[in-house]
Amino acid sequence: MAKISLGLYIFWLILLILKYFSLEKNSSFSYFRTFFGRISWYRNSRVLILLISLFLIEIFLPLNQVYLLFFITGGITILMSLANFKFKAGKVWTNLFVLLIGICITGFSSLFIF
Repeated sequence: MAKISLGLYIFWLILLILKYFSLEKNSSFSYFRTFFGRISWYRNSRVLILLISLFLIEIFLPLNQVYLLFFITGGITILMSLANFKFKAGKVWTNLFVLLIGICITGFSSLFIF
């Protein structure tokens, strides 16, 4: 079950990256649409994959691997926000806030990994 939960989470990360690349990088960019989509959460397959994978991760993975997944997710969040600064997509304050969240997640999880 640990491999299934890890596979689902990695699959969600790949879907997130593909969704990010498919969205337009203009002033109306929204992180909410990137992470969760436009439709209701119970009809969105990406959100359901994320919920199932997080539930299985919480039950079956050791804590060190959970922090490693947080570290990877924080790194992807940092890269997305830096790319949005480069493309001038979205609002500056939103990008800065997401960048700080990514740095906090990466920093906090690195305390337990390394």
